[in-house]
Amino acid sequence: MTVDSCPAVGQTPCARYLALVHEGRNEWWRYLLGVALILFCWLALGYLPYLWMIADGTITPFDFYLAVNFSILMMLAGLAFAMRFLHRRPVMTLVNRERRLDWRRIGQAAAVWSAIGLAAAAVEHSLYPDRYYLTFDAGQFVLFAAVAIVLTPLQTTTEELVFRGYAMQALSLRMHQPLAVAALSALVFTLPHLLNPEMRHGALLLAASYYTIGFLLAAITLRDGRLELAIGLHAANNLMLALVANYEDSALPGESIFMARELDPVYSFISLAIGAVVFYWVFFGRRLPAS
Repeated sequence: MTVDSCPAVGQTPCARYLALVHEGRNEWWRYLLGVALILFCWLALGYLPYLWMIADGTITPFDFYLAVNFSILMMLAGLAFAMRFLHRRPVMTLVNRERRLDWRRIGQAAAVWSAIGLAAAAVEHSLYPDRYYLTFDAGQFVLFAAVAIVLTPLQTTTEELVFRGYAMQALSLRMHQPLAVAALSALVFTLPHLLNPEMRHGALLLAASYYTIGFLLAAITLRDGRLELAIGLHAANNLMLALVANYEDSALPGESIFMARELDPVYSFISLAIGAVVFYWVFFGRRLPAS
């Protein structure tokens, strides 16, 4: 994958997207306070319900799902506060110049990544037929799906606003090569995921998988000059895990229809890398147009 050249002044989508940072105030101390505020809202205030649940001694997978999503919503609150009062610019300038969501572009990305994910799961099942087993429970699935369809896109959109929007636009103030901006933002995205429980299955390959998806999300944002592709891809990815095909001890527990007995880090990395190339080609090789 490549990212268009992105000079400080220019008309490329990448340049237009990163230039949005100049609509606000960008002194270094504002970013220091902004990052501290986002982390405090996310990790301190956001995890209070989870700590209360642990103290009670009763926590179900559904409770855990709600607690994780609450922490991400608190991250969003921290970001919104930082953008409004520290940087003095609208949160929607992290999305695009028009300051409105292109729902068609989000839907395109979600549909393409869902197709790639389903194909990868089908191939894995054909190669390892004993790996997946049916876990569908209609009563639990309907309630969980109703909640997940609302909360999961909010969770993933928040992560995109923070890791692709806020982080990449901030990095562009010091780094003028888009490849470097994408690479470093992918590293920032990878670091908190290293604490996920699945890392015990193969830390190096799973870290590479998180870095790959982080770099893909950064690359498509810069190439498209807007955040909607990353928003759609990320939402589809997490909804697929929560509702369709997950694996035991996942960091994103849910009421999926199928469950894998184990996470295969080799297959996960290879299928993700191939899927990233296919997704990038669909949108920028054959150029699937925006609305």
